[in-house]
Amino acid sequence: MADRFLSVKQVVDKVCLSKTELYDRISAGTFPRSIPLGPRKVVFLQSQVEAWMHAQVEAAGTAPLARSEKARRAVAARRDRKGTAPQI
Repeated sequence: MADRFLSVKQVVDKVCLSKTELYDRISAGTFPRSIPLGPRKVVFLQSQVEAWMHAQVEAAGTAPLARSEKARRAVAARRDRKGTAPQI
């Protein structure tokens, strides 16, 4: 499969980050660097952006499961508080 260029807008839409956050991560070295095509145009390689996305999923590991367990505990705690609160 041939690689494609993605504009900044396409990358922002694809990875659900703001443009500011995107450039902060590029500066920090945690996001693929852009490729300048001209004095005012930069693009990203689709394969690099998708590899970054996959790495984020891999790094999360079981985080979605941990979050859902945490949410269940929070809901149970609210139910417990409601059940023990004095009735007025």
